[in-house]
Amino acid sequence: MSITNTPPVLDETGAMIEEEISRQNGYLAMIAEGARQEAYESMSKIASIIRGNDVERNQKMFPIGDQIIMPWKDMDDANHNTDGTAYQIAWDIVHHELVTLQDGEQVPGMFLQMHLCSVYGVQFSHQEAFMNCPEGLAAGTYYVTFGGTWGSKGANSGTTWQFTLTQAVPAGGRLSGFESLPDVATSAFKVKSWVTPDAANPIETVDVTSGDSGTNLGTMALNNPGSDGLNCMQRVGYGSNRWKTSALRQYLNKSGDNWWASQTDFDIRPDQYAKKGFLTGFDEDFLAAIKPIKVTTALNTVEGYDNATEDTYDTFFLPSLEQMNVNPQLANVEGDYFEYWRKRLGLNTFAGTGSSNVYDAFKIPAINANSAQGVRLRSANRGNAYLTWLVGSSGYVSSFYASYAFRFAPVCVIC
Repeated sequence: MSITNTPPVLDETGAMIEEEISRQNGYLAMIAEGARQEAYESMSKIASIIRGNDVERNQKMFPIGDQIIMPWKDMDDANHNTDGTAYQIAWDIVHHELVTLQDGEQVPGMFLQMHLCSVYGVQFSHQEAFMNCPEGLAAGTYYVTFGGTWGSKGANSGTTWQFTLTQAVPAGGRLSGFESLPDVATSAFKVKSWVTPDAANPIETVDVTSGDSGTNLGTMALNNPGSDGLNCMQRVGYGSNRWKTSALRQYLNKSGDNWWASQTDFDIRPDQYAKKGFLTGFDEDFLAAIKPIKVTTALNTVEGYDNATEDTYDTFFLPSLEQMNVNPQLANVEGDYFEYWRKRLGLNTFAGTGSSNVYDAFKIPAINANSAQGVRLRSANRGNAYLTWLVGSSGYVSSFYASYAFRFAPVCVIC
């Protein structure tokens, strides 16, 4: 038997390691000299440093509060759709931590968040259909029953509401209506029929009256789609607060046209569907530096989900309550607080919600507007099916209808 002593590190590998150590030491020396601008020469250089370091070194090289300026072209606006007219978006470095990629690998990540909010708003979720028609539905008179009482305008448990379709709904179509429950008089109720969930316009819009003539379609429960196949009143009235299936999540993570697709039996296309997906406006240099990471979001408690949270893998995502340093409804699941927001708010603990907790730091203007805007978060208000949290224009955090098109200040991660 013979023994061969193999060098633990090949000469070529050793040279590469020595070069990398030298490079990193050079960056650390540059930091000590207060000359970090070299590290910001390009997104590819930033990404290379982040990927070659650990979290602790990245925190030193790229401190919280530094900004990276990147262009974003609004391809739906002729005044801002070229390299020369693009919006110059400031991205704040808000956090560093290990992140999980789609293949399960954990890597150092540097979190960036838009300093100002978006040029326009996008619905978190359009008001949903109350019935899916996979086999179609003949013309005729139908009625539904409300399974709960919501508000004080007549949307009461056990009441029945009838309507007459003059045209058949084809297979794969949907019925929507009863929008803005419970904030409109029942005399304002309408029903719309759709060829497909992504149709631009309904087949027809018909009146709704009190009564139980015709065929019984079933009962719409208050906040949880029922076993008879009908959606719940809350999602029909004001959309769904589930991040995973939201229209806004699709918009943020797609490019070009046709960025939206129905995720559930009741989805209706968002009003902003004609716009191009958010990714369309960025240069490849920026998109190559960021990757989808695991994002955990708490689910509402009223729809009977098997788990309290669910994961998605997103390139861009909205921050959660906890990441914005706001007291969460379910702690320690939607991401660590961003040091940036704790410092910007001047707090050493979480901010509260509601109008008794006003902060100037939460008055966030838009890229194209000087005034503060409502800025959507991804966290659901967990006690219902239709409200999500947002940072309001008055400087405090509250919740509002998912179907409203608020602006947003998304997060991405260089990793």
